[in-house]
Amino acid sequence: MSQELTKNLMCIAIRGGVEVWIDSEKLNELQKELEKRKFIKVGGEIINSVDISGVFKAQTMEDRTHRKNGEWKCRHEEWHGRGEKCDCEIKIPEYAKK
Repeated sequence: MSQELTKNLMCIAIRGGVEVWIDSEKLNELQKELEKRKFIKVGGEIINSVDISGVFKAQTMEDRTHRKNGEWKCRHEEWHGRGEKCDCEIKIPEYAKK
C-alpha cells in the first residue's frame, strides 16, 4: 500500500545514508553537472559527486526501507514482518465473487 507521490521524485543516495530528493526534471540538469564538476549543488546543498551511490526511484527507496526493517514481500506483492507467515489470499475483485 504505497502512497502515490504528486511529483515524480528521485532519490540521490549518498555515502553515509544521506538521501536528497529531487524531481525527475531536475535530474537531467544534475547529470550535466556531474559530467563537468566534482562538487555539485543540489537543493541548496553542496555534494561531492564522488560520494553519490546512485539515483533511485521512490519505489526503490520504499522497498529498501521495508527490507532494512526486516520485512519481506510475498508472491501476492504484500509486505510481511520478520518471521511472519504469509496468509494472503489471491485478491479477487468483489464483482467476480458473485
